[in-house]
Amino acid sequence: MVSKFISPLMGQTRPLPFFLIGAASALLVLQLPRGYCQNAPEPAAPATSGQTVADVKTYGAVGDGRTNDTDAFKAALKSVAEAGGGTCVVPKGTYIISALGITAPHEPAVSSDVHLVGEGRSVSVLKVDGMPRNHLLQCDGDNWTVENLTFNMGDYTPSVGLSAITCKGNNWRVGNCAIVKSGRWGIAAFGGNNWSIEGNYISRTVPGARPATGAILVSARAGVWSSHGRVIGNDCDGAGITFSGDNGIIARNEVSRSGFGSGIFVQGLPSTHAPTISGNICSDGSSGYDAAQGGGWWSVNGFETWAPNSVIYNNIAHDNDGGGFAIGGRNSIVVGNKSYNNGRERTGHAGFVARVNPGKGASASHSIFIGNIAYDTRYPSHNATEDYGYVEQADGVTDVRHFGNDYNRNRVGAIKSQTQGGSELRMQISPEMKNRLKALAEMADLPDNLRRVVRECLTR
Repeated sequence: MVSKFISPLMGQTRPLPFFLIGAASALLVLQLPRGYCQNAPEPAAPATSGQTVADVKTYGAVGDGRTNDTDAFKAALKSVAEAGGGTCVVPKGTYIISALGITAPHEPAVSSDVHLVGEGRSVSVLKVDGMPRNHLLQCDGDNWTVENLTFNMGDYTPSVGLSAITCKGNNWRVGNCAIVKSGRWGIAAFGGNNWSIEGNYISRTVPGARPATGAILVSARAGVWSSHGRVIGNDCDGAGITFSGDNGIIARNEVSRSGFGSGIFVQGLPSTHAPTISGNICSDGSSGYDAAQGGGWWSVNGFETWAPNSVIYNNIAHDNDGGGFAIGGRNSIVVGNKSYNNGRERTGHAGFVARVNPGKGASASHSIFIGNIAYDTRYPSHNATEDYGYVEQADGVTDVRHFGNDYNRNRVGAIKSQTQGGSELRMQISPEMKNRLKALAEMADLPDNLRRVVRECLTR
């Protein structure tokens, strides 16, 4: 009976979607030292043969939606950890978990080589019992997984940034879980290397911005940022993704109705360098309403990234209150993205914005935009809201190149430069940038039309 609850994904090799294959093949040339990708370990899949398998019901869990099952979960997980690893299975049921979480603060419930697995995320539910005073599930160690579970956070909004699942360590995976009625953060990762947050559904239904809130947060642990983290194929409704760390992949996520910051926000130096952002869709970002903030929150963009050497391709931003894409990282490659019908909240927004932050020494200088498109489907009607296809924010953005973009069919115009005389749009491409573009042009899974545009750009 127990074996049927163990995820059929365990131990299987899952094929990457087309843009992740492209990202993985490009990372070697675009971002990493030669040979790194081939040698990077995959997160360990739980092995069941010869290892401990514990059922939470064996340890007293009831799962009737009324009985507090916290102690049973704690005992089952502890038994697996003390055995040196294994799988803790959660059969069908709704399990009430204390507002204090399964374990005390800073004490992991899931530790190294422990795998917490539900029968299915639609049927194995952990439900918080009141306003959270701790993270519900704390995970810390190497080679652990959490899969096939739902976490019902009851629309509670704690005063501090608590999350349903808190992740620390290396080579771990949180996959195919749902966090519903999330009040603050759904999944929070702190530091660590080579981990994956993949295929999860996160929904925030509490109205208003009430910052800071989000679906997925990736931050530092004791001042050390993550490396080679992957946020892939997640569906985030009502909250967005905030990412930091080196050489990360943010791909195939769908973010809708984010009420804080941006749909996908990627930090800059010193925390973040060379992310690949591909195949994501960010839509319907709203200003929200928060009485504590005096009413409307700042207009939410689709994407905002400040990391240098970003590779941003095949993404879509549409119908956001703010702009589509805000790029503030030097030497970024922005290829084949689409932005339309943004700027719903106020005038002045654009499909693509090259930004500058003098205080942090960040800007989109030395970046290149190839084959992007920005438009408003209602143009030339007065109902159009996206004012420009491309805007340069202010003085400090220089040496930006554009090739093969379509910035037409916006409410006011195609391009607006707020720099003195505009940036030099015909800069010479550096040898380093050429090498990165050559790698993109050889990616078999990049659409043929974009590969042609990239190659043509290289010949100019």
